[in-house]
Amino acid sequence: MGSLALMNNSLFPNKNIKVFNNMKQLLFLFGAIILFCTSCSTHRTLVESNKEVSFTEGKNYFHIGKETKPTIMKIASQPEFEKQFGMATFMGKGGEATPIDFNKSFVIAYILPESNRRTELRPLSLTKKRKKHLVMKYFMKEGVTQSFTTQPFFIMIVDKAFWDYKVTEE
Repeated sequence: MGSLALMNNSLFPNKNIKVFNNMKQLLFLFGAIILFCTSCSTHRTLVESNKEVSFTEGKNYFHIGKETKPTIMKIASQPEFEKQFGMATFMGKGGEATPIDFNKSFVIAYILPESNRRTELRPLSLTKKRKKHLVMKYFMKEGVTQSFTTQPFFIMIVDKAFWDYKVTEE
C-alpha cells in the first residue's frame, strides 16, 4: 500500500491539482464574463430597435373600395382619405368619427377582403423594429356566417414623423 500511495503522490502532486483547479476556475470565470457581456449588448440592441409607436384608432368610418386581398394602405391627405373611406357617424355617445389632422398625422389602414362571416378586427400595437420599418400587430376573430357581407378593416392614426417608414404586419 505504501508504494501505491507513493506512486499516486508522484503522479499527482498537490500543487498540480491546485493549478488545475485554478485553471478551471479561471476558465469558468472567463466564460461567465463573456456570457454576461454578450447578453447585455444584445438586450440593449433589442430595446433600442423595438420601440412602441403611439397611434389612435380611427372609429366610425366605412371603407368605400373593394379589396380582394389583405391590404396595408398609407394615406397622407384628406382628399386621398375620402376616396377610400366615408364617415359612419351615429347619434349618441361615441357616435362621431375620430378626427384626423393630416397636417400632423397620416393614416395606416389595414383592409381585408369582403366576408360573409362576422369578423372582429382591431389593432394591438405598432412597433419600430429597425430603421424606417414599422410592424403592426392586430387581433382578428372570425365568427358566425351572416346573410350579408362586410369588409373588415381598421384605421391607425400615426404621427407624420413615421410617414417614410415601411409598414408590415405580424
